[in-house]
Amino acid sequence: MIFKQNKLFLSNFLIFFSSLFIVNTISFIAYACPVGNARSLAYIRRDDNRCEGLRDRNISSRFELIAFSTGEVNNYSNILKIRVPGTTTKIQPIIKLQSLFRNYLLDQFQSMDHSSEFTFDLKTNPVLQRANIPANSLLPLAFIEQNSKRNYYPVILDKASDSYKIVIYTPEYRTFPKVEIRQNGKLIPSNLKPRNIADNGAIVFYWEAKNTPPGTYNFYLEDGDGKSLSFSLKHNPNWLK
Repeated sequence: MIFKQNKLFLSNFLIFFSSLFIVNTISFIAYACPVGNARSLAYIRRDDNRCEGLRDRNISSRFELIAFSTGEVNNYSNILKIRVPGTTTKIQPIIKLQSLFRNYLLDQFQSMDHSSEFTFDLKTNPVLQRANIPANSLLPLAFIEQNSKRNYYPVILDKASDSYKIVIYTPEYRTFPKVEIRQNGKLIPSNLKPRNIADNGAIVFYWEAKNTPPGTYNFYLEDGDGKSLSFSLKHNPNWLK
């Protein structure tokens, strides 16, 4: 009898604990992108199609890729068109748009999918214009992850430019004696040059790839201490101006 009571108590305890865990998990997810006043500049769910706003913490604190894009936006119109070419309707890419200025973040949005790319028309007045986020400070990034491997696709802001903008964030001062484009282990000729002056923060590289055949390429970066990063980048010259 005592055994049955203990078993029942243990069962009820596990149900209660599981329920508490689920509630806390849901609360945590909701807190990550809460619903709030649309007039606020805070990072909240907006128009039920995106999370957007200003956050308290920095967008990055690691040595990592924070942008892969083409197109330069110098001034805002009422709508900023965001496009990710080369993707299909089967798998929606993970996309985010950031700025180091005031820790702006846009993510978790519902794209308008098409047969050859995903698009999203972003209203700029609710946050970007009201928060005075410099248009040329925007850092877009998109990727599709399959089998634990990420393939990055260029984000086109409004109209494409004639090169890709690749931005690496580093919290420490680094030199980059080796900056290369590779494919299947082979070095591909490019305009990229070593960076031998130490710098930190957002480090910008421009890859001129108009004459490079379409395919998947690796952007390889090695710092002065031998620490390396490599990213798989999807490319098609048709995506450039």
